Amino acid sequence: MNFKNIPSVNEILLSNEISILKIKRNILKKIINNNLETFREDHSKRSSNSKAEVKNIIIKKILSNIHDYKQNELTAVINGTGVILHTNLGRAPINQTTSSKIAENLSNYIDLEIDIKSKKRNSRINNISKLLTLITGAEDATVFNNNALALIICLGSLGKNKEILVSRSESVEIGGGFRIPEIIKMSGLKIIDVGTTNKTYIDDYEENITSKTAGILKVHKSNYKIKGFTSEVSIRELKLLGNKVNIPVIHDLGSGSLIDTTEMGLPYEPTVIDSVKDGANIRLFSGDKLLGGPQAGIVIGDKKYLEKINKYPMARAARIDKLNLNILNETLNTYLYEDLDEKIPVWNLIKTDQKNLLLRAERILENIPNKYFKIGKNIKSTIGGGTFPETFIDSIGIIMIDEKILNKFEKYLLSLEKPIIGRLEKNTLMLDLRTIFPEYDNYLITSINSYFV
Repeated sequence: MNFKNIPSVNEILLSNEISILKIKRNILKKIINNNLETFREDHSKRSSNSKAEVKNIIIKKILSNIHDYKQNELTAVINGTGVILHTNLGRAPINQTTSSKIAENLSNYIDLEIDIKSKKRNSRINNISKLLTLITGAEDATVFNNNALALIICLGSLGKNKEILVSRSESVEIGGGFRIPEIIKMSGLKIIDVGTTNKTYIDDYEENITSKTAGILKVHKSNYKIKGFTSEVSIRELKLLGNKVNIPVIHDLGSGSLIDTTEMGLPYEPTVIDSVKDGANIRLFSGDKLLGGPQAGIVIGDKKYLEKINKYPMARAARIDKLNLNILNETLNTYLYEDLDEKIPVWNLIKTDQKNLLLRAERILENIPNKYFKIGKNIKSTIGGGTFPETFIDSIGIIMIDEKILNKFEKYLLSLEKPIIGRLEKNTLMLDLRTIFPEYDNYLITSINSYFV
């Protein structure tokens, strides 16, 4: 190729299409240089284009790059996968009333770390701590950026060069490649595995206690189950042993429900309040799973241990930010009232009646080209987020049945301004209505019809 036909950076900067862009000049020059370099590499062995053609090709590519950068912003999506706590889609959605209130707070200065009446500095977690102790019955509470980090800080606060006892069946990977042994190692403690994969007894813990033992960690197996010939030790048993040898029992509940899950038609899941009653000294759980709030690592427990945790050097680095603190505060306030399942989207989605979903599906099908679609009456939603691994909820969905246009139609849905994400299953594309908020039904109808115009 004749490289003389490749325009200079300045020529492109002065072009009509590029000169009108309100982008910092140094940033724009980087984008131009990157595209010029890529063009030279891609066209080094190809036939020559005219100078005008080359310039036009490069400018189009630059404009495309800039558009891609703008599209990197986080976008609201419509979740038709049927996974309620979808990790890739941000897990727990937040109530719209809460979101509106938070937006006002974020656009103003707020009393994050100040007592307005006295004008004295205050802890940012003061209100949250009061709410958590009121709701759970624990002596004290604190909050960190996420649960994995909260666990590292809790364990690290127990001292250096010490040991923590963990049942082999609970030495799990909690998601994203994070494993309990690695988290314990990061805390500065040494893990001591006790018992076997399927059976652990109280004697297994007691026999491994030494002068170096800092505590006992019990990890809730929220994302898998062991069936058959099994045995595990309860928090109450561990608490008795902990009292006997004066070491704390730490209970990592994972998703951490604050309500009785059987009331929502789900299997029994140990609640945070159960853990408090059973006597664990420190309990940890996530904010963005069954709690229905933002990403957070919540710690509740005995005051003497919480004081150590809050004084641990890493505690400040892991503190929760003002956005998530605001959301968590509003979410916890909801737990003071009886109608929480109506105000917290996660529980509302779980509790939604299948008959209501069917009525929505029938209305949608009446307003779209129904020769390409049908109503799925026997589909299953899941909770997700590492909770209830073998639990499914009967749901209703809209199913695209034409295999010839299936992939093209899915790409179309994903390219929308508000993308619609479904799940491919048995040569069909399924849109599970349980995880699609009713206010998006008309958008769904309009988007589908636009494809077939």
